[in-house]
Amino acid sequence: MYQGLASSTRRTYSCAQEKFVNFCIMTGHLSPYGSPCPASEWTLCLFATFLADSLRHSSIKVYLSAVRSLHVDQGFPDPLENCLRLQRVVRGIKRSQGALPSRPRLPVSSNILRIIYSAIDLKSFDDVMFWAACLLAYFGFLRSAEFTVPSLSAFNPSVHLSVSDVSVDVPLNPSCLQVFIKASKTDPFRKGCNILIGLGSPPLCAVQAVVSYLARRGQRPGPLFLLENGLPLTRSLVTDRLRAIVLSAGLSGDFSSHSFRIGAATSAAKAGVPDHLIQVLGRWKSDAYKQYIRTPPDVIIRAAKSLVE
Repeated sequence: MYQGLASSTRRTYSCAQEKFVNFCIMTGHLSPYGSPCPASEWTLCLFATFLADSLRHSSIKVYLSAVRSLHVDQGFPDPLENCLRLQRVVRGIKRSQGALPSRPRLPVSSNILRIIYSAIDLKSFDDVMFWAACLLAYFGFLRSAEFTVPSLSAFNPSVHLSVSDVSVDVPLNPSCLQVFIKASKTDPFRKGCNILIGLGSPPLCAVQAVVSYLARRGQRPGPLFLLENGLPLTRSLVTDRLRAIVLSAGLSGDFSSHSFRIGAATSAAKAGVPDHLIQVLGRWKSDAYKQYIRTPPDVIIRAAKSLVE
């Protein structure tokens, strides 16, 4: 059950299936055996309409996929196959809901990193840890879940980034970090991969920042990034601290823990790094990395000149 699915997807599917079962019981849409499966196309249409009161159409499609998974797990055929009426209902919900106003997450650029650096106190253990996490996330093109932990009780050494997953090429004067990412969004079977991060330009150097942090943290087992009180660095802690820093600097916009990955892709593209290398650095399986690149308006404006040179 749920084999090959990310943990977040499994949680969503479980919630969706529970809601579907409750809906069928509440409305009496059960099979002759008293089970919600197999569900008729009409039942699925009603379920989608019911969900439209509280969910966007994109989430409704995920819920319907969870219903499909429920059927397959129980040995029934795919209930979504050839359901033309259901497709029309979902399209109708999409049109009626309209588009949400776009609030793109902003990239963390090298300038934002310098703002962060000026706002932290490197005498503070927590700030040293936060700075190392910021630079590792940026130079490693890391997704939020690849360097944070949901909670200490949720820490799984076979999934989350641990202190043992980081090494350097030479102990005394390292020039490269090697980080083993054990699981990620595009690696559902957890084959894992090694990423290499070279020296930057101080203070923007992930190698120096991580080595300095590890010298204070020590090698005790557990999540790589720990607060001084022993709690792990979570996604919300990264986002909250990042937003507080940029806000105090007079900047506005939607920054999050994922902004480091977006910023790395944007900065690489701006610096002229070839597309195929950006794809490798960010470990994208397709050209989906292009949606992460935020092109400044002035670059678009200047592009007109290149058409006549």
